[in-house]
This record gives sequence, C-alpha cells and structure tokens, in this order.
Amino acid sequence: MDTGQAMALWIRLMKIDVHQPHSHQTYLTAPDALQEGLRLGGGGIWRWRIDSEVLEWTCNLESVHQLPPGSFDGTLASFQRDIHPEDVQQVWDKISTSIETGAPYRAVYRTAPRPGAPDIWIETSGGATTDAEGNRYLTGICLDVSERVRNERQLERRLAEQNAVARFGSFALNEESFQKVLDEAVRVAAEVLQVPLTKILEFTESAESLVLRAGIGWADGLVGRGEVGIDRESQAGYTLVSKNPVIVRDLRAETRFSGPKLLHDHQVRSGLSVIIPGPTSRPFGVFGIHARDLRDFDATDAEFLQSLANIVAGAARQVAAAENQQLLLREMAHRVGNLLQLVSSIGAQTFNAAPDIEVARRSFSARLSALARSNYAVSRGGWTMTRFPELFEEALKPFGDRISGTGRDVLLPPQLSFDMGLVLHELATNSVKYGGLGRNDGKVSVTWSYGRNPDGARQFRFVWEDPSPGQEAPVAGTGFGSKLIAALIEGKWNGTVTVDDGPGFRVTLEVPVAD
Repeated sequence: MDTGQAMALWIRLMKIDVHQPHSHQTYLTAPDALQEGLRLGGGGIWRWRIDSEVLEWTCNLESVHQLPPGSFDGTLASFQRDIHPEDVQQVWDKISTSIETGAPYRAVYRTAPRPGAPDIWIETSGGATTDAEGNRYLTGICLDVSERVRNERQLERRLAEQNAVARFGSFALNEESFQKVLDEAVRVAAEVLQVPLTKILEFTESAESLVLRAGIGWADGLVGRGEVGIDRESQAGYTLVSKNPVIVRDLRAETRFSGPKLLHDHQVRSGLSVIIPGPTSRPFGVFGIHARDLRDFDATDAEFLQSLANIVAGAARQVAAAENQQLLLREMAHRVGNLLQLVSSIGAQTFNAAPDIEVARRSFSARLSALARSNYAVSRGGWTMTRFPELFEEALKPFGDRISGTGRDVLLPPQLSFDMGLVLHELATNSVKYGGLGRNDGKVSVTWSYGRNPDGARQFRFVWEDPSPGQEAPVAGTGFGSKLIAALIEGKWNGTVTVDDGPGFRVTLEVPVAD
C-alpha cells in the first residue's frame, strides 16, 4: 500500500461510526512480566496491519489514555476519536512518512478534550515492519507523558515571561512618557498571557475609586475615564483589601465578590489581579488581566504579572521624582516668605492676646512645633500631594491613641495639608483646655472623607467630635485659635466651618478641592 492508498484508508476509517461494535476487536497478548512492565511504565503497545482495518493492542492501552475498558473498538477510528482534533493531522503525517520510508516515527498528541479535565499528553513511537509472510504492520508504543510535557511547557513559559519582564524593564527605564509605559505594560501582559482584556487601574486622590488609566480590549471611551469601585464587591477592591494576587477561575461562580459592572459587561469569566505598589504604603493601583473563557491562571502567572506591576511602580516613582524636583524648586522660594510671615503673625497674635508672658511663650512654642510637624509631613514627599492619614498621625503624635481617626487614604494638595496641620493643633489645644483631652480618660474621634457639594464640586469633609461638654468653641470665640481656623478654612479656602456645641463639641469643616 502506497502513501496515497494509506491516506485514503485513514480518511475512510475516520468516517466509521465508532459507536457500532466490531466483531474483529482483538487484544495483543504478551508475557505477564511484559504486561506488568508496561503497566508500571505507563505504556501500552498497539499494532495495525496496514492492508486492513484491524487494530490490535495490549489491554492496558485504554488506561494509558485514561479511558474505560471497551472504549477502543478494534479500528484506527478508535484512535482518531481519542486524539485532539488539532493534533490528528500532525500524527498522521508522521505515520504516513514511516509507512512510505520505513523510518521510525515519533509523535506527541493530546487526547480528545474532556470538559473540566486537564489535557492528557500521549507520546507514540514505533515504525513499519514486515513479517515472514510479507504482511506489513505499523507497530507502536503509547506512553502518558502529561507530566513531562507540562514541565517542559512550564519551563518554556517561565523563560518567555522572564524575557518579557527584562524587555519591559529596559523599555520603562528609558521611556520618559509614563503613559507609554502603562500602555506597553498592558500590551506585554496581553501578549504573554494570551488574554483579550488587560487593565491598569490607578487609585484616585479621593481614595473612593480606581480609574482605568491603560487597557486593551475595553469598549471605546473607557480607557482614561472608566472607574471601578474599591469596595469588596469588585475584584480590584478585593485585591486591595487582600493585599495578595487574586485568581478568579469563574466569575459567575465567584463567592468572594460579585465583580464590577465593567467585567460583567465584557463577558469576563476568568481573571488575575495584583497590586501596583506606591511610593508609600498607599498603593498606586491594580493591574488586572481577564479572559472570556475559563482559564486556570496559576502562581507563575501571578508572579509574572506582579513583576510587571513592580516595574510600573518604579516608573511611576521615577516620573514623580522628576516632577517633584521641579515643583520643589519653585515652591521653596515661595514657601520661605510665607512661612516667615506666618510665624510673625502667630507670634504677634499669641503675645498680644496673652497677659501672662509664660503662658504666651508656651503657646507660641506649641504652635511652632505644630507648624514644624505639618511642614515635615508635607515637605518630606517633596511638597507634593500628601496622605491625610499620615498628616493626621504626625500632627497629633503627642496625644498618642487618645485621638482616633477614621477615613479613606485620601490625598490633599500640599498647601491644604499644611494648613490642616495647624487646624488639627488648634482643635487639640482647645480640647486640652476645655474638652476631653483635658481629662485623663478623655478621648476624641475624627472622621474625614471626600464627597461632592450641592454644586457637584469635590470637597474634603472633616469632622472633629469631642464627647465632653465644651465650654468654648475655638471657631466661635475671639481667641487666636478661633480666628486662625476661620481664616484658613473660610477666608483662604472658601470653605465652611460648622460648630455644634451641645451635647459635646463637634466641628465640621468642608473645604472645596479642585479636580
């Protein structure tokens, strides 16, 4: 039989109804020792008489393919049925070459897809032989090589990912445009992990959402404007809370979170997300990849994506450092004059209002210390956007845990942060004199948030609550502290100060903040 005839037979055999039993089903016999050796080695032997449709095999060949007994029906069609459709042609090409030339063959193929089960990889090898009677046979052995193939593919994938990380790192180091770095990051992730959807979400200054800064595969107009909530219902929000890579096999069956509308609108089924670190403990954002089919992302994929995220974080710090340097040079000259003027004003008002020189001296010293702490909290980042929780902790450090603060990790402009440091000091001083901090067991609670005023403009809202009866409201009286808070919040920032002194003492500050 020549190659053309053998190919015709193969095509004809593939059309056999494999659900019909065949009377010529037969097994190869072998010594018990050989059968046991095949079983332990995970192999099975088969033989096809080339000029017939009859196939013989050892009884363990079906178990090698992880099929129940009786699955093979005695023809090549049985094998065709169990070979992955994408691999059938390459297997037959090698077999037909062996039939034509007499050279040995070797092929590796996947078994037919089985829902919910990993691929099974089989290696078959052998060759064509002729017996004493002139009958030609194609004989081969099949081995389950799934573990070996997975290890080889894992190694190949690791090398590809390492090369991609190295190339991206070099690109990010030499690219001045941060947006181009973000765009390249999502492109590399999509290419290496073979996913249709990738995204980089940046933490907004208000810490209330994440904005889609870069991405591939999303609907037109979403990149640059789309937002995702940071609550635990979203995958990104859950990632921020868990602080570890989050792998999702099936979003429809996910119980840890429901997933944002963005993912459901794009028919996402599987995904992986990691945190992009920030220059401080506040993250820059979240790096995510998504697929519309079920995918088994693993720790290797998470490690690769985290490497990309770390490079993005480094690029963000590099860009911010360059911008901060320029900003700091401009601010230094401006700040020196303003700071001296503020110290002079504090000194004049403090000493003019206090009849006792010693009391005035202590007040002046305390205010200068508050001024120094605020300046430290703001300037150590290069006079840039400042984390309010960090400012709160630094400004009120002398009071330990007696003042509790609750609010999102919001960012405030440096000048507003500096002024809020002075406000915090004046409120704490007032509580020491007239409220809860004046007693050994007294405590104060503070909350803050970003929101929108009735006109839709963004504003910073700050609430100071002292449960102890206040005898004097710092913003309603005539003291310097009252005037300072009113001048900063209402005069300088065009905000509002609301005082409620019964029961207890409560001050609410609302300050508009430009987008």
